[in-house]
Amino acid sequence: MKPYLLAGIIMLGLLSGCSSAPQPKLQASIGTYNAATTGRAYILVLRPQQQPNSITISVSGPGGYSETLALQSASARTPSGVWWEIGWDASKTLLSGTYTFSATIDGQTEQVSLNVDASTTLTRPTVTIGNNPTTKSVSASWTASSGATAYLVRLVNRTTSTVVARNIIAALSTSFSNLNLNTSDSYVVEVYPASSNISTDPPIVPGQFNMALGESAPFTVNPAP
Repeated sequence: MKPYLLAGIIMLGLLSGCSSAPQPKLQASIGTYNAATTGRAYILVLRPQQQPNSITISVSGPGGYSETLALQSASARTPSGVWWEIGWDASKTLLSGTYTFSATIDGQTEQVSLNVDASTTLTRPTVTIGNNPTTKSVSASWTASSGATAYLVRLVNRTTSTVVARNIIAALSTSFSNLNLNTSDSYVVEVYPASSNISTDPPIVPGQFNMALGESAPFTVNPAP
């Protein structure tokens, strides 16, 4: 099976008022993804708290790779900045080579380049749903992916195409509770192993990282007792 290679970007802005040496306003990491189908990729962007609520990123790379991303509606705010989590165009396959990211921050163009080995991917995990998933709780476990240090786990409502819950852990199982699921809807659990610790604050990793996608078979839930 040919893996789909996708990209994930993490960018970190400079925080004002720091007495130590300033960090670059734009930092980037790019990842390769291995999925059974086109799957999804995720972009994490961190920027200074004082920046506007939107930022435009341009990406260029080998083989005419070109992407412009207008990022808005931040997913979370941390002491280090603000980050976004959005989908990537899965049809854009990565090639090995140098990728360049640029953005205008504080009226100036910031740019960073890095090399990618597109032949490197992680093994897709096999995901199993626990006994008796209900409208209030769902548990799942998965096989280890060699080289992974953390797993992004998402409970997805396939009927409505929405993410119901998510968790980032290093273990090989998790449980979602206090849910409000529908017995008439179909669900899956998606597990994304990552070769870097994506749960750190900020979740910036140097250079390249790798991810994969494994997902459970679709399932329905029973009424909670």
